[in-house]
Amino acid sequence: MAELLLRLHLAPRPFALLLFASSSSSSSSSSSVSPSPLQYRPCFHPHRNNNLLSIQQHRSSSTACSVSRRHSEKGSLKNRGRRALPFRVLFTLSAAAALVFLRRRRTLQQAKARELMAFRKEEEGTAALAVPTIDTHLHVWASPEESKKYPYFPGQEPTIPGSAEDFLKCMAEAGVDGAVIVQPINHKFDHSYVSSVLQKYPSKFVGCCLADPTDGGGGVKELQRLVEDEGYRAVRFNPYLWPSGQKMTNEVGKAMFAKAGELGVPVGFMCFKGLMLHIDEIEELCKEFPTTKVLIDHLGFCKPPKNVEEEDALNHLLGLSRFPQVYVKLSAFFRVSREPFPYKDTWQMLKQLRDTYGADRLMWGSDFPFVTTECGYTNAWHVLPPANSNEAFFSEKDVKACMGGTAVSLFKGGWKNHSSGL
Repeated sequence: MAELLLRLHLAPRPFALLLFASSSSSSSSSSSVSPSPLQYRPCFHPHRNNNLLSIQQHRSSSTACSVSRRHSEKGSLKNRGRRALPFRVLFTLSAAAALVFLRRRRTLQQAKARELMAFRKEEEGTAALAVPTIDTHLHVWASPEESKKYPYFPGQEPTIPGSAEDFLKCMAEAGVDGAVIVQPINHKFDHSYVSSVLQKYPSKFVGCCLADPTDGGGGVKELQRLVEDEGYRAVRFNPYLWPSGQKMTNEVGKAMFAKAGELGVPVGFMCFKGLMLHIDEIEELCKEFPTTKVLIDHLGFCKPPKNVEEEDALNHLLGLSRFPQVYVKLSAFFRVSREPFPYKDTWQMLKQLRDTYGADRLMWGSDFPFVTTECGYTNAWHVLPPANSNEAFFSEKDVKACMGGTAVSLFKGGWKNHSSGL
Protein backbone atom coordinates (compact mmCIF):
# COMPACT_ATOMS: atom_id res chain seq x y z
CA MET A 1 0.00 0.00 0.00
CA ALA A 2 2.85 2.34 0.76
CA GLU A 3 4.33 1.65 -2.64
CA LEU A 4 0.97 2.45 -4.23
CA LEU A 5 0.74 5.77 -2.45
CA LEU A 6 4.28 6.55 -3.52
CA ARG A 7 3.42 5.82 -7.12
CA LEU A 8 0.26 7.90 -6.89
CA HIS A 9 2.26 10.78 -5.49
CA LEU A 10 4.97 10.61 -8.11
CA ALA A 11 2.87 9.86 -11.18
CA PRO A 12 1.09 12.50 -13.28
CA ARG A 13 -2.66 12.68 -12.99
CA PRO A 14 -3.54 10.30 -15.92
CA PHE A 15 -1.15 7.60 -14.77
CA ALA A 16 -2.26 7.99 -11.17
CA LEU A 17 -5.84 7.27 -12.23
CA LEU A 18 -4.74 4.13 -14.04
CA LEU A 19 -2.76 3.05 -11.02
CA PHE A 20 -5.74 3.64 -8.77
CA ALA A 21 -8.03 1.65 -11.07
CA SER A 22 -5.57 -1.27 -11.32
CA SER A 23 -5.02 -1.34 -7.61
CA SER A 24 -8.73 -1.38 -6.96
CA SER A 25 -9.29 -4.44 -9.22
CA SER A 26 -6.37 -6.32 -7.75
CA SER A 27 -7.52 -5.61 -4.26
CA SER A 28 -10.97 -7.03 -4.94
CA SER A 29 -9.49 -10.32 -6.17
CA SER A 30 -6.99 -10.79 -3.41
CA SER A 31 -7.15 -8.43 -0.51
CA SER A 32 -4.91 -10.41 1.79
CA VAL A 33 -1.88 -10.76 -0.48
CA SER A 34 0.43 -7.87 -1.08
CA PRO A 35 0.65 -7.19 -4.80
CA SER A 36 3.93 -7.49 -6.69
CA PRO A 37 5.28 -4.53 -8.55
CA LEU A 38 4.95 -6.50 -11.77
CA GLN A 39 1.18 -6.47 -11.41
CA TYR A 40 1.14 -2.76 -12.20
CA ARG A 41 3.13 -2.91 -15.45
CA PRO A 42 0.02 -2.66 -17.69
CA CYS A 43 -0.62 0.78 -16.15
CA PHE A 44 2.58 2.19 -17.65
CA HIS A 45 3.55 3.19 -21.13
CA PRO A 46 4.84 0.07 -22.99
CA HIS A 47 8.06 1.84 -24.00
CA ARG A 48 9.00 3.03 -20.52
CA ASN A 49 11.09 1.16 -17.94
CA ASN A 50 9.13 -0.24 -15.07
CA ASN A 51 11.46 0.68 -12.26
CA LEU A 52 10.84 3.53 -9.85
CA LEU A 53 13.46 5.79 -11.48
CA SER A 54 11.64 5.56 -14.78
CA ILE A 55 8.42 6.50 -13.07
CA GLN A 56 10.07 9.55 -11.53
CA GLN A 57 11.61 10.57 -14.85
CA HIS A 58 8.25 10.16 -16.52
CA ARG A 59 6.61 12.31 -13.81
CA SER A 60 9.28 14.97 -14.20
CA SER A 61 8.79 15.04 -17.94
CA SER A 62 5.03 15.19 -17.53
CA THR A 63 5.31 17.87 -14.89
CA ALA A 64 7.53 19.93 -17.20
CA CYS A 65 4.95 19.60 -19.92
CA SER A 66 2.22 20.54 -17.52
CA VAL A 67 4.19 23.56 -16.29
CA SER A 68 4.92 24.59 -19.87
CA ARG A 69 1.23 24.23 -20.64
CA ARG A 70 0.29 26.31 -17.62
CA HIS A 71 2.85 28.99 -18.55
CA SER A 72 1.44 29.04 -22.02
CA GLU A 73 -2.07 29.43 -20.60
CA LYS A 74 -0.90 32.19 -18.27
CA GLY A 75 0.86 33.92 -21.14
CA SER A 76 -2.30 33.76 -23.14
CA LEU A 77 -4.28 35.20 -20.24
CA LYS A 78 -1.67 37.89 -19.77
CA ASN A 79 -1.86 38.83 -23.40
CA ARG A 80 -5.62 38.96 -23.19
CA GLY A 81 -5.23 41.11 -20.01
CA ARG A 82 -2.86 43.42 -21.78
CA ARG A 83 -5.41 44.13 -24.42
CA ALA A 84 -7.93 45.15 -21.73
CA LEU A 85 -5.40 46.68 -19.31
CA PRO A 86 -4.88 50.17 -20.82
CA PHE A 87 -8.38 51.28 -19.93
CA ARG A 88 -8.05 50.33 -16.27
CA VAL A 89 -4.42 51.38 -16.02
CA LEU A 90 -5.07 54.66 -17.79
CA PHE A 91 -7.76 55.54 -15.28
CA THR A 92 -5.62 54.44 -12.32
CA LEU A 93 -2.51 56.21 -13.54
CA SER A 94 -4.48 59.33 -14.37
CA ALA A 95 -5.97 59.43 -10.88
CA ALA A 96 -2.58 58.81 -9.29
CA ALA A 97 -0.93 61.43 -11.48
CA ALA A 98 -3.65 63.92 -10.63
CA LEU A 99 -3.18 63.24 -6.94
CA VAL A 100 0.58 63.67 -7.25
CA PHE A 101 0.06 66.87 -9.23
CA LEU A 102 -2.34 68.30 -6.66
CA ARG A 103 -0.03 67.45 -3.82
CA ARG A 104 2.91 68.96 -5.68
CA ARG A 105 0.93 72.09 -6.49
CA ARG A 106 -0.14 72.45 -2.86
CA THR A 107 3.48 72.08 -1.74
CA LEU A 108 4.58 74.72 -4.24
CA GLN A 109 1.76 77.05 -3.21
CA GLN A 110 2.71 76.67 0.44
CA ALA A 111 6.35 77.38 -0.39
CA LYS A 112 5.36 80.46 -2.41
CA ALA A 113 3.13 81.62 0.43
CA ARG A 114 6.02 81.30 2.87
CA GLU A 115 8.30 83.18 0.49
CA LEU A 116 5.69 85.92 0.05
CA MET A 117 5.21 86.21 3.81
CA ALA A 118 8.97 86.44 4.34
CA PHE A 119 9.20 89.06 1.59
CA ARG A 120 6.40 91.11 3.15
CA LYS A 121 8.05 90.90 6.57
CA GLU A 122 11.29 92.05 4.99
CA GLU A 123 9.46 94.92 3.30
CA GLU A 124 7.80 95.85 6.59
CA GLY A 125 11.15 95.72 8.33
CA THR A 126 12.67 97.91 5.62
CA ALA A 127 9.75 100.34 5.86
CA ALA A 128 10.13 100.41 9.63
CA LEU A 129 13.80 101.30 9.23
CA ALA A 130 12.97 104.01 6.65
CA VAL A 131 11.94 106.47 9.38
CA PRO A 132 11.82 110.14 8.31
CA THR A 133 14.03 112.69 10.02
CA ILE A 134 11.88 114.95 12.19
CA ASP A 135 13.05 118.15 13.87
CA THR A 136 10.90 118.34 17.02
CA HIS A 137 11.85 121.83 18.16
CA LEU A 138 12.17 125.01 16.12
CA HIS A 139 10.63 128.43 15.79
CA VAL A 140 9.57 130.46 12.78
CA TRP A 141 8.42 134.06 12.68
CA ALA A 142 7.33 136.45 10.03
CA SER A 143 9.89 138.03 7.74
CA PRO A 144 10.12 141.84 7.83
CA GLU A 145 7.82 141.94 4.81
CA GLU A 146 5.34 139.52 6.35
CA SER A 147 5.36 141.38 9.67
CA LYS A 148 2.97 143.93 8.23
CA LYS A 149 0.34 141.22 8.14
CA TYR A 150 1.66 139.27 11.13
CA PRO A 151 3.10 141.84 13.54
CA TYR A 152 5.64 141.00 16.23
CA PHE A 153 4.81 141.39 19.88
CA PRO A 154 6.12 144.78 21.07
CA GLY A 155 9.68 144.48 22.34
CA GLN A 156 10.13 140.98 20.82
CA GLU A 157 11.31 141.93 17.35
CA PRO A 158 13.68 139.21 16.05
CA THR A 159 17.33 139.99 15.42
CA ILE A 160 17.99 137.12 12.98
CA PRO A 161 16.03 135.74 10.00
CA GLY A 162 13.62 132.96 10.90
CA SER A 163 10.78 132.77 8.41
CA ALA A 164 9.20 129.53 7.28
CA GLU A 165 10.78 129.95 3.87
CA ASP A 166 14.22 130.27 5.47
CA PHE A 167 13.61 127.09 7.40
CA LEU A 168 12.40 125.15 4.35
CA LYS A 169 15.70 125.92 2.64
CA CYS A 170 17.61 124.58 5.65
CA MET A 171 15.45 121.47 5.72
CA ALA A 172 16.16 120.77 2.05
CA GLU A 173 19.91 121.21 2.51
CA ALA A 174 20.04 118.95 5.57
CA GLY A 175 17.62 116.33 4.29
CA VAL A 176 15.13 116.81 7.13
CA ASP A 177 11.64 115.54 6.29
CA GLY A 178 9.34 117.18 8.82
CA ALA A 179 9.28 119.40 11.89
CA VAL A 180 7.39 120.61 14.95
CA ILE A 181 7.03 124.38 15.00
CA VAL A 182 6.89 125.83 18.50
CA GLN A 183 5.06 129.14 18.77
CA PRO A 184 7.80 131.80 19.18
CA ILE A 185 7.83 134.48 21.86
CA ASN A 186 8.25 137.00 19.05
CA HIS A 187 4.51 136.67 18.30
CA LYS A 188 3.64 135.66 21.85
CA PHE A 189 -0.03 134.55 22.00
CA ASP A 190 -0.86 135.59 18.43
CA HIS A 191 -0.71 132.29 16.53
CA SER A 192 -1.86 133.64 13.17
CA TYR A 193 1.55 133.42 11.44
CA VAL A 194 2.34 129.88 12.57
CA SER A 195 -1.22 128.83 11.76
CA SER A 196 -0.82 130.13 8.23
CA VAL A 197 2.40 128.09 7.83
CA LEU A 198 0.72 124.93 9.12
CA GLN A 199 -2.12 125.37 6.64
CA LYS A 200 0.28 126.03 3.77
CA TYR A 201 2.55 123.04 4.48
CA PRO A 202 0.42 120.38 6.17
CA SER A 203 2.71 117.53 5.15
CA LYS A 204 5.80 119.25 6.55
CA PHE A 205 4.85 120.75 9.86
CA VAL A 206 3.10 120.01 13.14
CA GLY A 207 2.31 122.93 15.46
CA CYS A 208 2.95 123.46 19.18
CA CYS A 209 0.95 126.38 20.56
CA LEU A 210 1.84 128.57 23.54
CA ALA A 211 -0.31 128.31 26.67
CA ASP A 212 -1.78 131.60 27.90
CA PRO A 213 -1.96 131.52 31.72
CA THR A 214 -2.29 135.27 32.15
CA ASP A 215 -5.10 136.82 34.13
CA GLY A 216 -8.01 137.28 31.76
CA GLY A 217 -6.09 135.40 29.08
CA GLY A 218 -7.28 132.64 26.79
CA GLY A 219 -6.48 129.82 29.21
CA VAL A 220 -8.31 126.55 28.60
CA LYS A 221 -10.73 127.90 25.98
CA GLU A 222 -7.96 129.26 23.77
CA LEU A 223 -5.99 126.03 24.12
CA GLN A 224 -9.01 124.01 23.05
CA ARG A 225 -9.67 126.32 20.09
CA LEU A 226 -6.10 126.13 18.86
CA VAL A 227 -6.10 122.34 19.02
CA GLU A 228 -9.54 121.67 17.62
CA ASP A 229 -9.86 124.50 15.11
CA GLU A 230 -6.27 125.35 14.15
CA GLY A 231 -4.90 121.82 14.30
CA TYR A 232 -2.11 122.25 16.86
CA ARG A 233 -0.72 118.98 18.21
CA ALA A 234 1.12 120.16 21.35
CA VAL A 235 1.23 123.05 23.84
CA ARG A 236 4.15 124.78 25.53
CA PHE A 237 4.19 125.80 29.19
CA ASN A 238 6.57 128.73 29.69
CA PRO A 239 6.70 129.24 33.48
CA TYR A 240 7.89 132.83 33.03
CA LEU A 241 4.56 133.77 31.46
CA TRP A 242 2.61 132.93 34.61
CA PRO A 243 1.54 135.86 36.73
CA SER A 244 4.21 136.93 39.17
CA GLY A 245 4.38 134.77 42.26
CA GLN A 246 2.25 132.00 40.74
CA LYS A 247 3.26 128.55 39.64
CA MET A 248 2.29 126.25 36.80
CA THR A 249 0.35 124.21 39.35
CA ASN A 250 -2.16 126.98 39.97
CA GLU A 251 -5.80 126.61 38.97
CA VAL A 252 -5.42 127.66 35.35
CA GLY A 253 -2.22 125.68 35.00
CA LYS A 254 -3.80 122.45 36.18
CA ALA A 255 -6.90 123.09 34.10
CA MET A 256 -4.84 123.53 30.91
CA PHE A 257 -2.64 120.54 31.76
CA ALA A 258 -5.70 118.36 32.27
CA LYS A 259 -7.34 119.65 29.08
CA ALA A 260 -4.19 118.84 27.12
CA GLY A 261 -4.47 115.26 28.31
CA GLU A 262 -8.12 115.14 27.25
CA LEU A 263 -7.26 116.53 23.83
CA GLY A 264 -4.35 114.10 23.45
CA VAL A 265 -1.66 116.76 23.03
CA PRO A 266 1.63 116.70 24.97
CA VAL A 267 2.79 119.58 27.16
CA GLY A 268 6.31 120.92 26.71
CA PHE A 269 8.15 122.60 29.60
CA MET A 270 10.67 125.34 28.89
CA CYS A 271 12.86 125.64 32.02
CA PHE A 272 15.15 128.34 30.65
CA LYS A 273 16.53 129.30 34.05
CA GLY A 274 17.14 125.76 35.19
CA LEU A 275 15.20 122.56 35.80
CA MET A 276 15.52 122.72 39.59
CA LEU A 277 13.39 125.86 39.73
CA HIS A 278 10.40 123.96 38.31
CA ILE A 279 10.98 120.27 39.02
CA ASP A 280 8.46 120.18 41.86
CA GLU A 281 5.71 121.65 39.66
CA ILE A 282 6.43 119.19 36.86
CA GLU A 283 6.39 116.21 39.20
CA GLU A 284 3.14 117.36 40.83
CA LEU A 285 1.40 117.70 37.47
CA CYS A 286 2.67 114.31 36.31
CA LYS A 287 1.40 112.62 39.46
CA GLU A 288 -2.00 114.26 39.34
CA PHE A 289 -2.57 113.85 35.59
CA PRO A 290 -0.73 110.71 34.49
CA THR A 291 -2.42 110.55 31.07
CA THR A 292 -0.99 113.88 29.88
CA LYS A 293 2.19 113.46 27.87
CA VAL A 294 5.15 115.65 28.85
CA LEU A 295 8.07 117.01 26.82
CA ILE A 296 11.18 118.36 28.55
CA ASP A 297 12.65 120.94 26.17
CA HIS A 298 16.39 121.33 25.57
CA LEU A 299 17.56 118.54 27.91
CA GLY A 300 15.91 120.40 30.76
CA PHE A 301 18.70 122.99 30.38
CA CYS A 302 20.91 120.57 32.33
CA LYS A 303 24.60 121.05 31.70
CA PRO A 304 27.17 118.24 31.74
CA PRO A 305 27.74 118.21 35.52
CA LYS A 306 30.86 119.72 36.99
CA ASN A 307 29.56 120.44 40.45
CA VAL A 308 27.03 119.18 42.97
CA GLU A 309 24.23 121.47 41.79
CA GLU A 310 24.59 120.37 38.17
CA GLU A 311 24.81 116.74 39.23
CA ASP A 312 21.61 117.15 41.23
CA ALA A 313 19.80 118.72 38.27
CA LEU A 314 20.83 115.88 35.96
CA ASN A 315 19.75 113.29 38.51
CA HIS A 316 16.33 114.91 38.75
CA LEU A 317 16.04 114.90 34.96
CA LEU A 318 16.89 111.21 34.94
CA GLY A 319 14.46 110.70 37.81
CA LEU A 320 11.55 112.00 35.73
CA SER A 321 11.86 108.80 33.69
CA ARG A 322 9.79 107.07 36.39
CA PHE A 323 6.78 108.81 34.88
CA PRO A 324 5.96 106.90 31.68
CA GLN A 325 4.43 109.99 30.09
CA VAL A 326 7.69 112.00 30.13
CA TYR A 327 9.83 112.46 27.00
CA VAL A 328 13.06 114.45 26.64
CA LYS A 329 14.07 116.60 23.68
CA LEU A 330 17.71 116.30 22.67
CA SER A 331 17.73 119.85 21.40
CA ALA A 332 19.71 123.10 21.59
CA PHE A 333 22.99 121.43 22.54
CA PHE A 334 24.74 124.76 22.17
CA ARG A 335 22.71 126.02 25.14
CA VAL A 336 24.05 123.37 27.56
CA SER A 337 27.45 122.32 26.20
CA ARG A 338 30.72 123.98 27.17
CA GLU A 339 32.38 122.76 23.98
CA PRO A 340 31.91 123.57 20.30
CA PHE A 341 30.21 121.21 17.88
CA PRO A 342 29.86 118.22 18.09
CA TYR A 343 29.43 118.93 21.82
CA LYS A 344 31.23 115.82 23.02
CA ASP A 345 30.94 116.81 26.65
CA THR A 346 27.21 116.02 26.43
CA TRP A 347 27.71 112.46 25.21
CA GLN A 348 27.95 110.89 28.64
CA MET A 349 24.72 112.62 29.59
CA LEU A 350 23.06 111.31 26.43
CA LYS A 351 24.11 107.77 27.30
CA GLN A 352 22.53 108.14 30.73
CA LEU A 353 19.32 109.46 29.22
CA ARG A 354 19.21 106.57 26.76
CA ASP A 355 19.78 104.06 29.56
CA THR A 356 17.04 105.50 31.78
CA TYR A 357 14.39 106.63 29.28
CA GLY A 358 15.12 104.42 26.31
CA ALA A 359 15.54 105.80 22.80
CA ASP A 360 11.80 105.64 22.20
CA ARG A 361 11.30 108.50 24.68
CA LEU A 362 14.02 110.74 23.30
CA MET A 363 13.71 113.03 20.29
CA TRP A 364 16.01 115.34 18.43
CA GLY A 365 15.40 119.06 17.90
CA SER A 366 17.49 121.84 16.40
CA ASP A 367 16.17 125.05 17.98
CA PHE A 368 16.16 126.81 14.64
CA PRO A 369 16.85 129.63 13.86
CA PHE A 370 19.15 130.18 16.84
CA VAL A 371 21.24 127.15 15.87
CA THR A 372 22.16 128.77 12.55
CA THR A 373 24.44 131.23 14.32
CA GLU A 374 26.07 128.43 16.34
CA CYS A 375 26.99 125.19 14.55
CA GLY A 376 24.68 125.67 11.58
CA TYR A 377 21.48 123.79 10.86
CA THR A 378 23.00 120.92 8.89
CA ASN A 379 25.46 120.17 11.70
CA ALA A 380 22.68 120.36 14.27
CA TRP A 381 21.27 116.98 13.30
CA HIS A 382 24.69 115.32 13.37
CA VAL A 383 25.09 115.70 17.11
CA LEU A 384 24.70 111.93 17.47
CA PRO A 385 27.65 110.03 15.96
CA PRO A 386 26.60 107.64 13.17
CA ALA A 387 25.94 104.12 14.38
CA ASN A 388 28.76 102.76 12.19
CA SER A 389 31.41 105.22 13.43
CA ASN A 390 34.10 104.49 16.01
CA GLU A 391 32.60 107.09 18.34
CA ALA A 392 29.07 105.64 18.18
CA PHE A 393 27.31 105.05 21.47
CA PHE A 394 23.76 104.75 20.08
CA SER A 395 22.73 101.79 17.95
CA GLU A 396 21.28 102.39 14.51
CA LYS A 397 17.85 101.65 15.90
CA ASP A 398 18.36 104.17 18.72
CA VAL A 399 19.52 106.86 16.30
CA LYS A 400 16.50 106.34 14.06
CA ALA A 401 14.19 106.58 17.06
CA CYS A 402 15.74 109.83 18.29
CA MET A 403 15.91 111.36 14.83
CA GLY A 404 12.29 110.71 13.92
CA GLY A 405 10.81 107.45 15.14
CA THR A 406 9.79 108.76 18.56
CA ALA A 407 8.19 111.86 17.05
CA VAL A 408 6.22 109.83 14.49
CA SER A 409 4.94 107.60 17.30
CA LEU A 410 4.07 110.50 19.61
CA PHE A 411 2.44 112.74 17.01
CA LYS A 412 0.45 110.00 15.30
CA GLY A 413 -0.76 111.09 11.87
CA GLY A 414 1.16 114.34 12.11
CA TRP A 415 2.95 113.80 8.81
CA LYS A 416 0.39 111.47 7.22
CA ASN A 417 0.68 113.10 3.79
CA HIS A 418 4.44 112.92 3.81
CA SER A 419 6.12 111.36 0.77
CA SER A 420 7.63 108.68 3.01
CA GLY A 421 4.15 107.25 3.41
CA LEU A 422 3.42 108.46 6.94
